[in-house]
Amino acid sequence: MVSEKETLDIGARIEIARSISKTNRYYPSQVLNITEKTLIISGPIYKQNLVMMHEGENIRVSYTVKDRGRYTFDATILKSSYKDVYKLEIKKTSDIRRDQRRGFYRFEISIPVIKESIVKNKVEVERCKTKDISGSGLNLYSNFEHRVGDVIKCKFKVNTHNIDNRCKVVRIEESDNPNYKYSLGVSFIKLAEFDRDNIIKFIFLEERLLREKELI
Repeated sequence: MVSEKETLDIGARIEIARSISKTNRYYPSQVLNITEKTLIISGPIYKQNLVMMHEGENIRVSYTVKDRGRYTFDATILKSSYKDVYKLEIKKTSDIRRDQRRGFYRFEISIPVIKESIVKNKVEVERCKTKDISGSGLNLYSNFEHRVGDVIKCKFKVNTHNIDNRCKVVRIEESDNPNYKYSLGVSFIKLAEFDRDNIIKFIFLEERLLREKELI
């Protein structure tokens, strides 16, 4: 059973996804108000466009509680509003449960990363940049020819928080950045919830700044 410490407060950062979706994509959102039976949340935006969600649509809501983990519940959209701010009024339709999903919303941003890998018993250090970041991993630009399954170490900073974590290369593609040969999909290995929470907070704050500048 979930205690009061795992419930949501006004201002809490959340992620929402359609219950029926081929992509299983989660979008960042925020709790704007709480009534006796409903929540008012900010409507999702993806790649500078409003993600239209409508009355009667079923969604999943996920969020992180510091030092406790991730939680999720199902909800139904009761009303959508576009006046001043895109908002959704939702009603919870399930109990709150621990969130076991692996996928997270990926936010496109360039962040300097120090990548370390072991090559012939020596530490190979490369200065890379991210294409995007999420709570589960990075899309990393690199000039080093890795193989899927390689374990590397990535050191980077989100806001003032330093992260130093082992990662696994899960995907290799040709780079769309002229300064790098490869685009590496890397997943975090046993990332601490505190670090993951800082990444999610960073993504949310960066998106909010872009919205305030009307860039998304």
